[in-house]
Formats: sequence, C-alpha cells, structure tokens
Amino acid sequence: MNQIQWGRGRWFTKGLLIAGLLVGVVHGQTPGGQAPAGPAPSAAAAAQSSSPNKIVLKVGDESVTQGEIDGFIQGLSPQAQKTLATQGRRPLGDEYVLMIILSQDALRHHLESTPTFHQMLALRHRQLLATTAYQEIVRQSAVTPEETSKYFAAHQSEFEEARIHEVVIRKKPEGAKEGTPGLTAEEAKTRAEEIRKALSSGDDPKKVAEQFQVANVVRVDAQPSVVRRGSLRADMEKAAFGLKDGQVSEVFDLTQSLVFFKVASHKAGELKDVSSQIENTLRQQKVNSAIDELKKNAKVWLDDGYFSGPSQPGPQGAAKPPVLPAGPATPK
Repeated sequence: MNQIQWGRGRWFTKGLLIAGLLVGVVHGQTPGGQAPAGPAPSAAAAAQSSSPNKIVLKVGDESVTQGEIDGFIQGLSPQAQKTLATQGRRPLGDEYVLMIILSQDALRHHLESTPTFHQMLALRHRQLLATTAYQEIVRQSAVTPEETSKYFAAHQSEFEEARIHEVVIRKKPEGAKEGTPGLTAEEAKTRAEEIRKALSSGDDPKKVAEQFQVANVVRVDAQPSVVRRGSLRADMEKAAFGLKDGQVSEVFDLTQSLVFFKVASHKAGELKDVSSQIENTLRQQKVNSAIDELKKNAKVWLDDGYFSGPSQPGPQGAAKPPVLPAGPATPK
C-alpha cells in the first residue's frame, strides 16, 4: 500500500460513517428512531423526506435511495446523529460513496472469499445478534409508575440533598520543588482552623471566600453545591447529613488536601425530581437479572490459563484528590 492509499485509508476509518457503524452497533437507535433536533426543515426538505424511493447517490451502476440513507442515519449513535445534524449530510454522502467504491474494489479482487473476511463477518454477525438481543431485553424491561413510586417510598432517605459550602486547602508534598502550589502541613492546618472559625462564627461564606481564597491553593465555595447521599466519602457523608443547618464539619485529611464544609441546608428528595433516575435504576436491575439468568443457563466455561487476570493488580478504591477550581463537592 503506497503512502497516499495509507493516508486515505486512515482518514476513512476515522470518518463519521465507519465510526457510526461501529458505535451504532453498541448504542442502537435513539428513542423512537429520531435524529437529534436541528434547524427547522424547509418546505423542499420536507417534501424530500417523504420520498424514500428517490435516488440520492450513484456509484457506477449502483444506486442508493433516500430511504436507505435515512435508515442508516437512524441506526447511528446519538453522538453521530448530533454531529450529522450540525455538519450536514455532505460528509456522510462522501464517505458512503467511498465505502461503496472500496466494497466494489474488494469484490473485484474476491476479498469476500478470504478467511479474514469470513472471520470478521462472523464476528460482526454475532455482535449484531448480541446487540439486538440486548435491545429486546431492554424493551421488555419496562418500569411502571407504580414500581417507581414503590422504590421511592422504600428508599426516600437516599434522595435527601444537602447544600454545603466546601473548603479545600491544598497541601504541598514533602520535598516538593520550590514554586509547587500548596501549603505545608502545618500551614494548611492553621489556615483550615482560621477559615473554620470564621464560618462557625456566622460570617457570610462569600465574605470568607474573598478573605481566604487563593488560586490553586485554597478554595472556599461562596455558593453552596448540592450533594446527595452516596456522592461523598462515608465519613464526609455522615457529617453532611448529620450536622444541622449552619454547622461546620470537622477537617478531613485527604492526603493531598484538607477538606471541610459548612452545611447550608437540607432538603428531602421529591419523586418528580428523581423519577427518571429511579426508572433507569430499576430498568438496569431488570436487564442485569435477565442477563444473569441467561448466563446461569448457558453452562459457561473459560480456560483460566488463557483468560488469566492481571499479574499485578493496581490499588483498589484509591480516592481521587478534590479539584480546586469551583465545581461539585469532593467525590467519595
């Protein structure tokens, strides 16, 4: 393969069409088979959309209809459909033409008879079957409003929210080079107590932020962020939902930083705000249960010598350091 062919091949495999083919198999169609909303179509475009038999593309003696292209677009992933709605259909047309040209060239050279082609075809066929089966399981795993309400009633406390003003103070690692952002352990501890004292005395968090905040070293949230149960470390969550409004938590040492917060308020979750989340949770539970049942009945065997695990597994459950720029509360 010469340099020009290689460059063109690389471009083609990175294009919208092939990316859509591969990603579309994984994600399936968007709900209802609809592309993301774009600019309102003109009258001419609307007339075109009602002509599925209209030929919109030719390569030699081979023709492709609008219906074929529309069907292909509906099978793209939501991301690819969004790109298509933004960029227009010309890039798709160009890549579809290239796909036909290359497929015609493959047929001329009888590449469809090679073992490699048959192996890839069999794998794609199995992938498509698996994706279709998964989509059918999802379709059958509908969640009723009654199930959603029952789950909410049984887990209502899990949807409680707390609004907190978080303070993060970055510590400078021991032996760090000069200019490394952060405070020494003692400096960080002293600064934390100063800020904590100001917040505990009732000072406005906005005023405290103006007084103590230092870019890339100390962050004081002037505006509270909303956290739910399950979004913080266990000890921090206990403080966030155990303290009363206006109280300030203890200082948590996260190795690279010190973190604490002032609780602004608490709010009980409402079904209307979390119904979609609950539906997704219950649907996934049903899907997982169905797949587990399939696995149970499939009599699976794996060669442990071939399908071995990692020889040196990395550390598990390592907590990520908090991000100093303004953002959501420190994750668990």
